[in-house]
Parts: sequence; C-alpha cells; structure tokens
Amino acid sequence: MKRQFKLLALALPLLLTFSLLSSAPAIASNHVNPYGASTMDPPPPNSIILVLSNGPKSVSLTFKQLQALKSSSITINEPFVRKRQSFRVIPLSVLFNMVGITGTDKVATTALNAYVYTNTAANFTSALGYLAIGRDGFDIPYDQGGPIRIIFPGKSKWSKFLDPWNWSLISITVK
Repeated sequence: MKRQFKLLALALPLLLTFSLLSSAPAIASNHVNPYGASTMDPPPPNSIILVLSNGPKSVSLTFKQLQALKSSSITINEPFVRKRQSFRVIPLSVLFNMVGITGTDKVATTALNAYVYTNTAANFTSALGYLAIGRDGFDIPYDQGGPIRIIFPGKSKWSKFLDPWNWSLISITVK
C-alpha cells in the first residue's frame, strides 16, 4: 500500500501538468519558425552588431559598416529550412584580415544566445565560410538567425556539418 501511495505521489504532478497543458488554449501561428527563436526588432542602424578581436586588436562594426564592405551573392541549399536561398555575403577571410587572424589561430564565434563554436581560422577559410548579411534581398530577421550569421556553400566541407553555422553572430574572437 505504501509503495502504491509513493507512485501516486510521484505521478500526480505529471498528471496535473498534462491536464493543464491540454486545457491551455492553442497558440495560432501562420509562421513556423525553423530556427526556434522568438521575434525581435532589428538592431538600430548605428548599433554595434559584430566585434572582431585578436588580442589587443579589436574592431567593432555596425550593420551599416558591414553593408558597406565588399560583398557578393551566393545561393545555397539552406539546411535549416531545407530550401534554396540567396544570401548577401562577406568572406570570413576578409573579416579575419581586419584584425590579423591567420591560419592556426583558434577562432571562437559567439552568438547572441551564447552558443560558441571554436575552430582554427584555416578551417573556417578552407571551408569557404561566409558572413551572411542579407537573404533574398532583405535583412535577416533575428528570429531567422539574423541579422548576421555564418553560412557555407554546397561545395564546402562544412555544408552539412551544422555546428559552425552560427546564427545571430555577435563576435569573432581569437582564443
């Protein structure tokens, strides 16, 4: 009898939770976000959105400054939404050069949600890494991995290795 009472005491909170969840109103949504983030307003044009650092050398860039850098357009099979998308991109090598990041330097890319991916600069550049600053002619919303994110083209060794695809990037730092 004591054993059955203990099991009931353990199960009761779960039953109550499921009961409350099943009676909660459904949230209507016309948009399913594959990135799993909530909606945020875009950053102000002159606010710093990316910090590059290598020891004492540091560069802080606004979105406006990133847009002024030489960029190109690439179309990739975007693995998170499983469709082809065109991105306005800057090669990571260009950003690395701004603060003297080279070859064997260990580079940590950090996202707004504190996700960090670390690898050597040589691996990022040999994988043809890009900083995406726009998608399909528009800014990339925060809730879709923006306003800036790291991407890799289909011919990259990291096109299907998703760990380095850092979203909502805020810094690139030598560790």
